[in-house]
Amino acid sequence: MAVAVEGVGFVGLRSDQFSEMVRLFRDVIGVPLARETSGLAGFRLGDGTVLEIYGSADEFHSFFTTGPVVGLRVGDFDAVRARMLSAGVEFIGAAQHASGMSWQHFRCPDGTVLEIIGPGREPAVTNTEFR
Repeated sequence: MAVAVEGVGFVGLRSDQFSEMVRLFRDVIGVPLARETSGLAGFRLGDGTVLEIYGSADEFHSFFTTGPVVGLRVGDFDAVRARMLSAGVEFIGAAQHASGMSWQHFRCPDGTVLEIIGPGREPAVTNTEFR
């Protein structure tokens, strides 16, 4: 079997000290800020890895409770996800898709939350409109 994980594509941190964390990465370490919304700051590291920091009010990422969440970059999201599902891995929420990339969080056997991210197919939308 070929190596499925090609590297780290994402690191997510949830913090009660959101502003201080943003200042650390942006102003002290010098990581370029790629996007910022209320309670979310996104950075892009030199190798293309996405680093996101979420404030405690960010409900969407409330399951980030086990420390930093690392997104493992894979070459074929759909194939790796199918293998993981066959093995009984517990995924969190639905797979997300944008610009040809797919990602989904999952729980490791010890409860740690990680993510797989890579090229994937967005499910086709079926037309349920009646004519």
